[in-house]
Amino acid sequence: MAYLETEVIAAHRHIRRRTVAYVVLGALLASYLSYPYVTLYRLDRALEASDTRVVAELIDWPSVRTQLKADVTTSLATQAYGASGPEAIGAAFALALSPYVFDPVADRVISPSGLIAWYADARRSGRSSTLWEATSYAFFRTPTRFLVTLRMNEPQYPNIEFEMRLNGLRWQVDHLVWPRARGIAVPGSGGSGPTTE
Repeated sequence: MAYLETEVIAAHRHIRRRTVAYVVLGALLASYLSYPYVTLYRLDRALEASDTRVVAELIDWPSVRTQLKADVTTSLATQAYGASGPEAIGAAFALALSPYVFDPVADRVISPSGLIAWYADARRSGRSSTLWEATSYAFFRTPTRFLVTLRMNEPQYPNIEFEMRLNGLRWQVDHLVWPRARGIAVPGSGGSGPTTE
C-alpha cells in the first residue's frame, strides 16, 4: 500500500512538473510571438509623442542609413545603365556625386528627429494615419525577421514596407523597403517623396 501511495505521489509530481514546463514554454512562446507587435506599438506611441529617445532605441539607424544609401546608389546605377545621351551623362554625374551629396544629407535627415519631423508633417497634412492604424500587414518573415507594410494616403506612395530584426533580445527596425513610386525614381533626386520613413 505504501508503495502504491509513493507511486501515485511520484506520478502527481511528474504531471505537475510537466504542466509547469508547458505553462512556462507557452508563456515564452506567447512573449516571443507578441514582442514585435509590442515594438511596433511602442514605435507608434513614440512617433505620436515625438519621443526621440525611444525612436532612436527602436530603429537601427546606422543599418537603415547604410541600406538606403546603397538603394540610392543602385537606383542611380540602374538609371545610368538604362539611359542614353544627356540622360546617361546626368545619371552618371549623379552617381559620381552621390557619396558627396546624398550621404551627408542622409546622415542628417535619416535620424530620429528627421523621422519625427516627417511623421508630424505627414500626420498634419493627412498623408498618413498613425503608424498603428496605417499597418496593413505585420508578420514574421523568418524567426528573426518581421515584415511590416504601411498603407499610405498618397497615390504615388501606396505602401511603405520595413523590416524589424531580432537583435539580441529586442526587435529593431533595420531595413526600409523604398516604395515603388509612380514617377519618382530616386529618393533625394528632386522628387517630392519623403526621405525619412
